[in-house]
Amino acid sequence: MTTLLRPNPAGLSRWVAAALLGLAPALVRADTSSCETLYQPGDPALFKFVETRKALDYQQYAGRPIRNIDYQVLPVFNENNPNEDNWVYRSLNVLHIDTRHSTLKQQMIVQSGEALDPSRIRENERLLRRREYLIDAMIVPTQVCDDGIDLLVVVRDVWTFYPRTSASRSGGENSVGAGVTELNLLGTGQNLSLRYSKDDERSGYGVSYRVPELFLPHLALGLDYYDNSDGQLVSGSLAKPFFELDSRWAAGMYYTQTQLDQTVDRNDKVINRYQQESLFQEVFGGWSTGRRDGVVHRWKVGYTEDRNEFSAADRDPSMPPSDVTLRYPWASWQFLEDRYWTTSNISRSHRQEDILLGLQSNLKLGYSDTGLGASRNAVVYNAFASHTASAGDHHLLRSSVDVSGHYDTDDHTAQETLYGIAFRYYNFIDNRNRWYARVHFRGTHNARDDQLLSGGGNETLRGYPTDIQRGNRQWLLTVERRHFTNIHLFNLAWLGGAAYVDTGRTWDSKTDSPDADNRVLTNVGLGLRFSPSKFRVDRVGHVDIAWPMNEGDNIENYQIILRGSVDF
Repeated sequence: MTTLLRPNPAGLSRWVAAALLGLAPALVRADTSSCETLYQPGDPALFKFVETRKALDYQQYAGRPIRNIDYQVLPVFNENNPNEDNWVYRSLNVLHIDTRHSTLKQQMIVQSGEALDPSRIRENERLLRRREYLIDAMIVPTQVCDDGIDLLVVVRDVWTFYPRTSASRSGGENSVGAGVTELNLLGTGQNLSLRYSKDDERSGYGVSYRVPELFLPHLALGLDYYDNSDGQLVSGSLAKPFFELDSRWAAGMYYTQTQLDQTVDRNDKVINRYQQESLFQEVFGGWSTGRRDGVVHRWKVGYTEDRNEFSAADRDPSMPPSDVTLRYPWASWQFLEDRYWTTSNISRSHRQEDILLGLQSNLKLGYSDTGLGASRNAVVYNAFASHTASAGDHHLLRSSVDVSGHYDTDDHTAQETLYGIAFRYYNFIDNRNRWYARVHFRGTHNARDDQLLSGGGNETLRGYPTDIQRGNRQWLLTVERRHFTNIHLFNLAWLGGAAYVDTGRTWDSKTDSPDADNRVLTNVGLGLRFSPSKFRVDRVGHVDIAWPMNEGDNIENYQIILRGSVDF
């Protein structure tokens, strides 16, 4: 008689468990020996973006499969830093809504499962750093194993909700403003702004709303409405841009309608005023072969209506220009090189900055035809080219040239043409000291009065009133000695300083008005710079005092300038 042996489930389970327990140490040893742990969430080095990212070399990991991508959003204030570990900053961290991981995922071009490409890692970091609600961003490896690599996307939020109050004085003019702005609504990357402003020329209120992702990846919506004492603005846009260098298509539409009372000043005198109503509409589609051999070519075709109607103002002097309506199909071509240099302390303090090197150019041509309802037959043109070159670690030179306008094929004349050439030079003495020089020449041809160039104020000659000079030609030279410090005021803004000289001239080559100041003007100045580290990181606060070297009836002994700028 044969006895059948039945398995004992309990005994079998104990045997399997014992066998697995016996193999576990070997399995753990095998797994750990094949992986190298580099950075982990909570590592203090993650708060030091500039130093940590500079120490990473992704070239050694090129080609490895990307296994996982995780995300870490660092708080606005680092509570492990004794200078930020106080009840005020801790309370602000609690009140702040962190950027959602899903918001960051929408901006990722690097995906798990693909082979690691160091150039795409760097590009993805640049895309993240463009967001005004992030102070900085980097991608670091957490584990490097035989079968792949794990990545951690690290970003640091800034405070994005704030009441908007401002007061500034520049070029002898005062302005005030109030409102509220949220740059990262509920952590989604959406932007909502309500504001009121008043200066010597106008007052009014406005609302703007931005959605970076609407239904489709990178399909952006923009809405604006402003109602000022001298006019209105209504605009909307819906566009999918070339988001990354390897993007293959783009499309969009734009609409802007404005009503504006134009006042043209020169040397504190009104020389013309008129009312302007404008309508701009455009649709376009584009395609690209993506990034190939380190360069990118992009093409677009579209249709534009650009209408400007003018009427006399109710006060003299009032000499309105002629109405112009352009309706035209167009085509454009863009070229850029995939060459970037990431450094710090150029336009911002203690923050990674991405400098595009090499050549970048854009050419757009269209033809406006009266058969399409245009007021004139004209070739419409817009061209721009820039080149940035670095020489070692101490020199950076940027050059650019541009021209825009239209050529009337019936009268054989160029109309509303603006052109210019500029050079910017940076000399890096060391990590905290810079020389900066800028020289530019600009001109106009058959331009409206409101399109003419002006000299004075915070954009050109800082020691002189706004619009002290006006004309169709301008040259300007600025030399600055910039200093970046390690002084972190209340851990909210980095302190810096600048000493500078501005010299230049704006004049009209066609007329010689007896009351026009056509001299070469020069000023010297000193200024403090405040680079925010926890809010509005896209701006640098300027507090300047500038002394003019030339005398005049409307020239004060000095100008005090309080303003925000995109540059140091």
